[in-house]
Amino acid sequence: MIGRFVRAFGPASAYRPEDRRLLGLMYIAGLFQGYAQTQAVNTLPFVRIDFGLTEADMSRLFMIARVGALVAVVCAVLGDRRGRRGPFLFTYLALLLATGATSLAFFPNFYTAMQVIARLGAAGMAMLATVLLAEQVRWNNRAWAIGFYSTAVALGSGAGLIALPVAQLYEGGWRWLFAAVLLGLPVYLLLQAKLRESKLYSDAGRRTNFVFPLVGSYAGRFWLVALYSLSISAFSAVAVTFALERLVNDLGYSSGEAARILLIGGTAGGVGFFLGGRIADTLGRKPAIILSLLIGLTGGVGFYWWSHPNLLLASAALSAFGSSAAFPVSAAQRAELFPTEIRAAASQWLHSMAVLGSMLGLYTAGITIELWDLPLTVTVLGSGVVLAVLIQMAIPETLGNEMGQVTIRI
Repeated sequence: MIGRFVRAFGPASAYRPEDRRLLGLMYIAGLFQGYAQTQAVNTLPFVRIDFGLTEADMSRLFMIARVGALVAVVCAVLGDRRGRRGPFLFTYLALLLATGATSLAFFPNFYTAMQVIARLGAAGMAMLATVLLAEQVRWNNRAWAIGFYSTAVALGSGAGLIALPVAQLYEGGWRWLFAAVLLGLPVYLLLQAKLRESKLYSDAGRRTNFVFPLVGSYAGRFWLVALYSLSISAFSAVAVTFALERLVNDLGYSSGEAARILLIGGTAGGVGFFLGGRIADTLGRKPAIILSLLIGLTGGVGFYWWSHPNLLLASAALSAFGSSAAFPVSAAQRAELFPTEIRAAASQWLHSMAVLGSMLGLYTAGITIELWDLPLTVTVLGSGVVLAVLIQMAIPETLGNEMGQVTIRI
């Protein structure tokens, strides 16, 4: 039974000892990353009430916070010029410290400022972790490895949901959930001691202008993937940000009941991390991504129209499966589309495009939630996922790409 499960959902081939060491380090870091980067979303209903803000106000606040993810392109440039390891350690530390400092926020402006820094750390860390993994494991295990790291991020997020009832114990209880992330500081010392530089990075490598991915010889595929990322994020940012808000303040569920629905649905859909990676490493990146997007869209829209707990669970599971399968495979695809010299910068620029998409989605939601309502807003934004499916059909298939053999064309 266990053997059949491993064969169906496990990696396509065995990992080397150095691969397992890297996966272990990334997994531990990913646990704290997931917890830290989702606390703002998890605690949104309590923070909103504590600060006396409306749903539209929170949508605009989260839009501003995402500016930090745009600034993270600086970390990517450093990653291409000075190595992946140092910037990764910096972004991990920035994420933890800014998230912990958010617990001290008594005004929306300070809260927003700390979340800008936290977003910078989360965006840079996710990009550099993906590059570190993509450059050091075999091509037929690459998507699965990134998916495995993503399960740690999801598990960390789930831990935040489990702890969510703390926010209801007393006024301001949500602050303890932000402060708890500082328990991850000892992991920084472990990473500093054990994490090695990427084998593909070379200090003597060719240097390019940091805007080369946007205008150089790889600009065509960059803008194709950029439009894909923007379209997906406009939908997912709103769907994810207001999930707890819908359950707690719109449908009247307690924080414990809401956490249970999201945790069970997310756990059931989490098989997508492994199944999506396995499909991508055997059949190709494109079919895995397209299938995942369609499933995720069905669940994401359904979650905002149904109110029965069982239907909400099913929708949450479908949405989680789609996102958990599509995200790591898309990350592997982005890393494979560009050569080593510009891989980190291209990945971060693409992440910036995704952030712009999320900002656009949240800005749109800030207007349309008041004009229409939340379910209709999410449904309309779902058209971006349909566009992303069409775009994905035009992106080159990258399965089998030996990235160390790819050199830049100028």
